[in-house]
Amino acid sequence: MKIVRLAFVIFFVAGLGLLIDGLNSVQHTRRLLQTTVELPGEVTDNVRRENPSGGRAVPWLFYPRLLIQTSQGQVVVISRTGSAQPVYRVGEAVTVLYDPRQPDHSSVKSFTDLWGHSVILCGMGAISWLLGIVALVWMAVRDHRKKWLQRNGLRIQARITRVELNLSVKVRGKHPFRIVCHWHDPDRNVTHVFHSADMWFSPRRYISGNTIEVLVDPNNPSRYAVDTSFLPRRV
Repeated sequence: MKIVRLAFVIFFVAGLGLLIDGLNSVQHTRRLLQTTVELPGEVTDNVRRENPSGGRAVPWLFYPRLLIQTSQGQVVVISRTGSAQPVYRVGEAVTVLYDPRQPDHSSVKSFTDLWGHSVILCGMGAISWLLGIVALVWMAVRDHRKKWLQRNGLRIQARITRVELNLSVKVRGKHPFRIVCHWHDPDRNVTHVFHSADMWFSPRRYISGNTIEVLVDPNNPSRYAVDTSFLPRRV
């Protein structure tokens, strides 16, 4: 399970990093709005430039070239925001956020140009960060439950029925293995099905008998832990 825990730690750290980048992008846009003035402009061309992020899927970006009418006369600038396909038509009238001190920071006034990058970063960061948080909390609760069962659980011998792949979990294209076993509760006349924790190697060669010990909550058989301590430790 170490590899799963590590994967969720990576999700948490990566999400936190994306959130920080997104918040920095928000602050950058707010400063842009404070230091620029709105001027009428016209798109004269869509300039193709190499994608600065070096993405293979989108190797080129299109930046609108803008003709702006300022108090000093006409000025030509290229928007700081690019897109995979031209967004504006040549000759289209637009509102431009123009910074006289830094003309290269000028941008078309639109939600996508101003906030699109921030929304994407914050959205992706929030999803990854929350996924990491929820998963790590769940694993901590599971570990606490296992320790409680080791101290207070009823030890029973369950019959091993099979070793299977847990198709509900997939990490780097692979599914983990788990042991499935059955136990008939004579007091309640009910058969319970137990699943071991996930493991990233097949345990078949290490199983010597047809039963395995399971720690069960005497008051709630759905709370249990299959004892796989006989298996070798692996990452």
